[in-house]
Amino acid sequence: MDNEERQKMVRDLLRQNAEELSEVRSWWMGQMIRPASATQEKAVLFWHGHFATSWKKVKSTDMMWQQNQLFRQFAFGNFRDLVKAISCDPAMVIWLDLQQSRNGAPNENFARELMELFTLGIGHYTEDDIKNSARAFTGYRTRQLVGDFDFNERQHDSGEKVFMGKKGRFNGDDIIDILFEQPACAEFICRKLWTFYAYEDPEPDLISSLAHTFRQSSFELRPVFREMFGSSAFYSKKAVATQIKSPAQLIAQTCRTLECPSPSAAALRPIFRGLGQMLFDPPNVKGWDGNRAWINTATLAHRHLFTDALAGIGHTARLLRLEVPLEKIVTDAMINQASLLVDGLAERLLAVPLDQATRAELIAGAGSYETPMSRDAVREMLAKIMRLPEFQLV
Repeated sequence: MDNEERQKMVRDLLRQNAEELSEVRSWWMGQMIRPASATQEKAVLFWHGHFATSWKKVKSTDMMWQQNQLFRQFAFGNFRDLVKAISCDPAMVIWLDLQQSRNGAPNENFARELMELFTLGIGHYTEDDIKNSARAFTGYRTRQLVGDFDFNERQHDSGEKVFMGKKGRFNGDDIIDILFEQPACAEFICRKLWTFYAYEDPEPDLISSLAHTFRQSSFELRPVFREMFGSSAFYSKKAVATQIKSPAQLIAQTCRTLECPSPSAAALRPIFRGLGQMLFDPPNVKGWDGNRAWINTATLAHRHLFTDALAGIGHTARLLRLEVPLEKIVTDAMINQASLLVDGLAERLLAVPLDQATRAELIAGAGSYETPMSRDAVREMLAKIMRLPEFQLV
C-alpha cells in the first residue's frame, strides 16, 4: 500500500472501532438497567472510574471490553488480585505507557498512579519508591494485533531494588504485595468506596472499622461491602439523597424505574456527551470528579432534555424512540385522582418525600386536567416530577 491507502485503512479501522465501542457502551448500559445485574454493574462503574482508562488513547474496543469484563470478574472479589490483574491488562499497559517501559529507561506513569490513585493516595510514598517501582514493571507489554498481555523478559530490569524500605529483586507483583502491607492501602480504598456509595468526608472511626475488616479478610471486597451496606450510617440522613446521580446512574436508574429498555447506541452517544460522562472515555487518569461536578447550567439542561424525552415530551423523544409503559406505572385510580398520581409517581421516582408546598403545587396543576387523565397529561406530570431538584439525588 502507498501512504494514502495506509492512512485510509487506519481511518476505516478507527471508525469501525468507534462504532463497536458505541455498541459496547449500549450493552453495558443495558446491564446497568437490568434489575438482576444493577448492583454488580454499579460496582463495575466504580472500578471503571477508579482505574480510569480511555479508549481515545488505547484505540481498541476489544481491549476496553476486556478491561470492563475484568472489573465485572473482580467487582466483589479480591482487591489485591484485581490490582495485579490490572497491571497486566492490555488497555492499562497502553494507557499508562508500560508499553514503552524498558530496562535502563523505565516509564514512571504506571508506578506513580499505582500508588497515588489505585492503592495508597498522595503522601504515602517517595519519589525513590516511584523510580524503583517503575523498574519492577519494565518489560510489561501488549501484543496490540492480538490484544493480549506479553512479558518481555529481555526488557525487564531484574536488578536489586529498594522499595518502601525493603530490598530485593522485585517484579511487579512483589511491588503490589508490599503496597498491600501499608496501613494506608486499606483505608484509602475503603474511604473511596464509602464516598462513592454513601457520602463525602466519612467519619474516621467508620473508615477504620471497614479497613480493619478489609485487612482481616486478606483484602476480599465482599466483607467490606457487607459491613458497609449493613451500617446504620449508610441509611442515615447524611447518606440518603445527599449525592447527585452520575449520568450513568441517572440513565440506568430512570430507565429501570420506568421499566424502559436502554436507549440505542446511536442515541446514547449524544446523551452521554451532553450529560458529561462518556463511558470508556474518562477525562483524565483521575476519572470523573463526581457529585456536585455533575451539575452545571449546561448539563442540567441536558438532564431535563433526557427526562423530558423519556416522558415523551420534546423533540429529543424522537431520538430516544422509547415508549414508557404507562400502564405498568400508573393505575386507574391514579389517573382519576390528582393526589394519587402525584404521590404515586413521586414515590416511584424520588429518594425523599415531596415537601408539602411542592406536592400541593403539583396536585393543583394536575387538577386542571380532565379525568380520567389522558396519556399526554400523565406524561406531562411525569416530566414535571423528573425536573424537580430532588430527582437528581440518590
